Amino acid sequence: MYLSPRLEIQYRSDLDVLTVRWLNALQPDLFQQDYHTILSEACTHNTTRWLIDVRRRPHPTPDMAEWAANVWLTEVVETMAPHRARLAYLISPSREEALQASPSLQASVKTASNPNRGYDVSIFNNEGEANTWLMAN
Repeated sequence: MYLSPRLEIQYRSDLDVLTVRWLNALQPDLFQQDYHTILSEACTHNTTRWLIDVRRRPHPTPDMAEWAANVWLTEVVETMAPHRARLAYLISPSREEALQASPSLQASVKTASNPNRGYDVSIFNNEGEANTWLMAN
């Protein structure tokens, strides 16, 4: 288990799932470090199933979303190869509304959701549904 004042990462060996939860407000200057920590923990546990709970985290800026979609997810593919990562993002209804209202965030989600990028990603409001999707493959 990884625990910091802002991030909790727990590995469930019985499910082979890495669960990531932000515990408080996202610190923009630590955003990339947090995502690299997630990737490092996934490698430590050799798992490609990740539940990423961002319900407590404020909405990302367009620059943060663009970096995650175009830089970090590329690193995920390269690092996890030849295995295909499955990322289930657990979001709040207010975050879903913010995503729908922002063309720049929509563009990043569309880029990240492209199935030809070497990983699977899906967005959920319900943790049970997210885990069911993770376990489907």
